[in-house]
Amino acid sequence: MVDTSRNISPEEIGKRFSKAFASYKNWAIPQREAGNILLKNFGSFINKGEIVLDAGAGVGLLTERLLEICNKVFVCDLSFLSLKENPAVRRAFTCNIENLPLKNRSVDWVASNFVLHWCDYKRALGEFLRVSKKGFFFSVPVRGSLEGIGFPFPCEEDILEMVKPQRWFTEEIEIPFRGKEFLLFFKKTGTGFNPNKTLSAFEILKNPHLVKNYSFRVLFALKTL
Repeated sequence: MVDTSRNISPEEIGKRFSKAFASYKNWAIPQREAGNILLKNFGSFINKGEIVLDAGAGVGLLTERLLEICNKVFVCDLSFLSLKENPAVRRAFTCNIENLPLKNRSVDWVASNFVLHWCDYKRALGEFLRVSKKGFFFSVPVRGSLEGIGFPFPCEEDILEMVKPQRWFTEEIEIPFRGKEFLLFFKKTGTGFNPNKTLSAFEILKNPHLVKNYSFRVLFALKTL
């Protein structure tokens, strides 16, 4: 199930991303950058003939890059409309990544980019472990991202304690928008829901300094089995 601290169902999350499927690629600049960094550091672990699951793939920012490495990429997401835009749509299925409809050790690798903060990451990572033969790697924005807006980003230390990755690092990724475009960024990417919102749109426009940093603190990690 979804993390109850977020007070939003997986179905609602899927609807929000579905509404943004047409604009996501043009606006999701930090998400694209995170995917590029993820594969720059961990993509070499994948062999060309191996099977990779892109979990929470959406329209396919990470999928595009994975297909440059191997040709057996399966993709899943809550949003059917987003998956229709994915370059691996022929190997696509809708699901909640907290409960993957796959057999144990059925894929070589699981990859996930900018998804785990929208779900119960402990359940999702447990599923990544269950279905993969060789391991999994992921990026996720963690606490310290967008300070001032109140979103409950997961704690980096908690994730590391659970996963015990062989390799990991964090990096700041800036959101290149300010003012009205900063607010549009969340609408156009379907990421505007904030259960712990501390600032209104009006307050952000009137006093932009109340958002203490316009960037995501992103954790990148690799777990090999």
